[in-house]
Amino acid sequence: MPFSINPGSLVLAAPGGPFTITAYADRIDRRADGGLAIIDYKTGSVPKTAEIEAGIAVQLPLEGAIARDGAFPGIAGIPASLEYWKLGGGDPAGEVCPVGGDDPAALIDRVLAATRDLIARFDDPTTPYEPVPYPQWAPRFSDYAQL
Repeated sequence: MPFSINPGSLVLAAPGGPFTITAYADRIDRRADGGLAIIDYKTGSVPKTAEIEAGIAVQLPLEGAIARDGAFPGIAGIPASLEYWKLGGGDPAGEVCPVGGDDPAALIDRVLAATRDLIARFDDPTTPYEPVPYPQWAPRFSDYAQL
């Protein structure tokens, strides 16, 4: 059964004070086993596993953390799956791309820990804000690359 989603948020303790992560989930279903399926629709490319593991594409795991914390209004439960649904007009018209395996809890925990580390690093006033911190994940064009 799909839910109509309002934004959810998760407040993390951080050295510089509370840090709030807010997200809108495209869709959250309650599975027959009681777990939650958190779904993100994609009409373009789906993030690669390496991008998720490297902390570049963390939307679904962070939405999983918000759901696990009961912080989407009216929704409580354990994320049992994190899925990208690739939608297109070709053949096949759609494809389900799960991430995090059968139990996404480990991926959610890793991404949440890395997010906490990143927040703490940027709460340190000596941390530089580099325009392209990870060259291998640099966008094709950036207004800030010349800085």
